[in-house]
Amino acid sequence: MLAEPGREINRHYGKQSREVDTIDLGEVSDRLVAASHQPATTPAFEFMHWMAFLDSRESEVMQLRFIEQWEYHEIAAAQAIPVGTVQWRVFNAKKKLAPHLKTLQEMARAA
Repeated sequence: MLAEPGREINRHYGKQSREVDTIDLGEVSDRLVAASHQPATTPAFEFMHWMAFLDSRESEVMQLRFIEQWEYHEIAAAQAIPVGTVQWRVFNAKKKLAPHLKTLQEMARAA
Protein backbone atom coordinates (compact mmCIF):
# COMPACT_ATOMS: atom_id res chain seq x y z
CA MET A 1 0.00 0.00 0.00
CA LEU A 2 1.43 3.37 -1.01
CA ALA A 3 1.56 6.30 1.39
CA GLU A 4 -0.51 9.37 0.66
CA PRO A 5 1.61 12.14 -0.91
CA GLY A 6 0.17 14.81 1.42
CA ARG A 7 1.11 12.80 4.49
CA GLU A 8 4.69 12.34 3.27
CA ILE A 9 5.05 16.05 2.54
CA ASN A 10 3.70 16.96 5.98
CA ARG A 11 6.11 14.52 7.60
CA HIS A 12 9.05 15.94 5.62
CA TYR A 13 8.32 19.59 6.45
CA GLY A 14 7.37 18.76 10.03
CA LYS A 15 10.77 17.15 10.54
CA GLN A 16 12.56 20.16 9.03
CA SER A 17 10.72 22.57 11.32
CA ARG A 18 11.93 20.60 14.38
CA GLU A 19 15.57 20.65 13.34
CA VAL A 20 17.66 22.99 15.48
CA ASP A 21 21.02 24.51 14.74
CA THR A 22 23.69 22.80 16.88
CA ILE A 23 27.42 22.41 16.58
CA ASP A 24 29.80 19.48 17.00
CA LEU A 25 32.04 20.47 19.91
CA GLY A 26 34.76 18.07 18.85
CA GLU A 27 35.30 19.84 15.54
CA VAL A 28 35.17 23.41 16.86
CA SER A 29 38.46 23.35 18.73
CA ASP A 30 40.35 21.91 15.75
CA ARG A 31 38.94 24.48 13.34
CA LEU A 32 39.64 27.40 15.68
CA VAL A 33 43.23 26.29 16.24
CA ALA A 34 43.81 25.80 12.51
CA ALA A 35 42.36 29.22 11.66
CA SER A 36 44.28 31.11 14.34
CA HIS A 37 47.81 32.42 13.97
CA GLN A 38 48.26 32.62 17.74
CA PRO A 39 49.14 29.66 19.97
CA ALA A 40 45.92 28.03 21.04
CA THR A 41 44.80 27.51 24.58
CA THR A 42 44.13 23.96 25.59
CA PRO A 43 40.82 22.46 24.42
CA ALA A 44 39.92 21.77 28.07
CA PHE A 45 40.38 25.45 28.92
CA GLU A 46 38.21 26.51 25.98
CA PHE A 47 35.61 23.93 26.96
CA MET A 48 35.43 25.32 30.50
CA HIS A 49 35.00 28.83 29.06
CA TRP A 50 32.06 27.61 26.97
CA MET A 51 30.46 26.00 30.03
CA ALA A 52 29.98 29.48 31.53
CA PHE A 53 27.15 29.97 29.02
CA LEU A 54 25.19 27.02 30.43
CA ASP A 55 23.22 26.41 33.59
CA SER A 56 24.79 24.12 36.19
CA ARG A 57 22.85 20.98 35.19
CA GLU A 58 23.79 21.36 31.52
CA SER A 59 27.39 22.15 32.36
CA GLU A 60 27.71 19.09 34.57
CA VAL A 61 26.27 16.78 31.93
CA MET A 62 28.53 18.25 29.24
CA GLN A 63 31.61 17.79 31.42
CA LEU A 64 30.71 14.18 32.16
CA ARG A 65 29.94 13.48 28.50
CA PHE A 66 32.80 15.29 26.74
CA ILE A 67 35.58 15.63 29.33
CA GLU A 68 35.10 12.42 31.32
CA GLN A 69 33.70 10.65 28.21
CA TRP A 70 30.88 8.94 30.07
CA GLU A 71 28.10 7.31 28.09
CA TYR A 72 24.56 8.69 28.37
CA HIS A 73 23.35 5.73 30.42
CA GLU A 74 26.26 6.14 32.88
CA ILE A 75 25.41 9.81 33.42
CA ALA A 76 21.74 8.94 33.87
CA ALA A 77 22.55 6.29 36.48
CA ALA A 78 24.95 8.56 38.38
CA GLN A 79 22.46 11.43 38.49
CA ALA A 80 19.36 9.23 38.96
CA ILE A 81 17.61 10.78 35.95
CA PRO A 82 16.24 9.24 32.74
CA VAL A 83 18.58 8.78 29.78
CA GLY A 84 16.28 11.00 27.74
CA THR A 85 16.84 13.84 30.20
CA VAL A 86 20.60 13.47 29.79
CA GLN A 87 20.23 13.50 26.00
CA TRP A 88 17.97 16.56 26.17
CA ARG A 89 20.45 18.46 28.37
CA VAL A 90 23.32 17.71 25.98
CA PHE A 91 21.19 18.71 22.98
CA ASN A 92 19.98 21.89 24.67
CA ALA A 93 23.52 22.83 25.73
CA LYS A 94 24.79 22.39 22.16
CA LYS A 95 21.91 24.52 20.93
CA LYS A 96 22.82 27.29 23.40
CA LEU A 97 26.51 27.14 22.47
CA ALA A 98 26.04 27.06 18.69
CA PRO A 99 25.60 30.83 18.10
CA HIS A 100 28.58 31.69 20.33
CA LEU A 101 30.88 29.12 18.76
CA LYS A 102 29.86 30.07 15.23
CA THR A 103 30.75 33.68 16.02
CA LEU A 104 34.19 32.54 17.21
CA GLN A 105 34.66 30.52 14.02
CA GLU A 106 33.74 33.51 11.85
CA MET A 107 36.19 35.72 13.77
CA ALA A 108 38.93 33.11 13.35
CA ARG A 109 38.28 32.90 9.61
CA ALA A 110 38.45 36.68 9.27
CA ALA A 111 41.81 36.87 11.09
